[in-house]
Amino acid sequence: MKLKEINIMNVLMCFSVIIIHLTAEPVSDLNHDSLWYMLLFIINKFFTYAVPAFIFLSGYKLFNKYKDDKIDLIKFYLGRVKKILVPYLICYMVYFLFYLSQNLATWDEFVPGLLLGKLVAHFYYIIIAVQFYILFPVILWLFKKNDLILLGISFACTIALNQFFAFEYSDRFFATYFFYFVLGMFLAKRKDCEQTNISIFIKSGILLIVSVFHLSLSYVMSIGEMWYRSSPFWQVVFSMLVILVTYGICKKTKDKSIDKITGFFNPHTFSIFLYHIFIIHVLQFVIYPHFNFTIKLKFLITSVVVCSIITLYCFIMNKIKNRIKE
Repeated sequence: MKLKEINIMNVLMCFSVIIIHLTAEPVSDLNHDSLWYMLLFIINKFFTYAVPAFIFLSGYKLFNKYKDDKIDLIKFYLGRVKKILVPYLICYMVYFLFYLSQNLATWDEFVPGLLLGKLVAHFYYIIIAVQFYILFPVILWLFKKNDLILLGISFACTIALNQFFAFEYSDRFFATYFFYFVLGMFLAKRKDCEQTNISIFIKSGILLIVSVFHLSLSYVMSIGEMWYRSSPFWQVVFSMLVILVTYGICKKTKDKSIDKITGFFNPHTFSIFLYHIFIIHVLQFVIYPHFNFTIKLKFLITSVVVCSIITLYCFIMNKIKNRIKE
């Protein structure tokens, strides 16, 4: 497979986003004094590296594709429209019509929701990605001038916007995630450099320490025991370390079974990303109101249903794809 480690990461990040959304409702509904709340909060918080990692993957793949070629801007932007914007528009209409049917949205919310990615929790990623696609030719030009300086500037910019200058919709502003995109380009440029087991081990050790520190304080803040002022800074450090460790491990992976699993899910990750919350919300707003399920039981049922439908969808799509090839 082309860029095997990146394909493995792509599947991992896709399921990381699903885990975030599966745990989101129980985290908001459970008693904050319960053990279940602590467990699911830590799981939810841990997987928040997923969107930064997706942005890292975008930077990696775009640089790898265009590092030696002059970009045909018309072809490049039309490709993004076809691959990203058209699926997003179709998906947006599916969600919006469903919410209308459940009295969860009004037509006044249509345009703001579309342009700002406000309709569903994960749509903000599309807004960020579109900004990076628009700016990519400029970013690539700057990167080729001096990649180390741009990496440093992007890190400072990301830290500043997360820790000191957050504003309304800053979570949808490309510069808030600039470092992860440039980091992807930076590692793509050096993808042929072998990472030693020792370096991965050291990074994993640092990640473990930062994770215990960051997740513990985040949990304590969530139950109102203290104010964790430096949380945005450590979130950036934590996300960076998870990306570096995951990338290093995926690059070292030689297991053929992982290749098969990756090949099964990878072609469909964008569709899975777009529509998995639709399954969750059908259960949440249509099915569960008719039953008196506990929070934990709803979490278990939702997890099983979502994973089963995703697996079935990939199985059917792969079968269709193979039939077409034949």
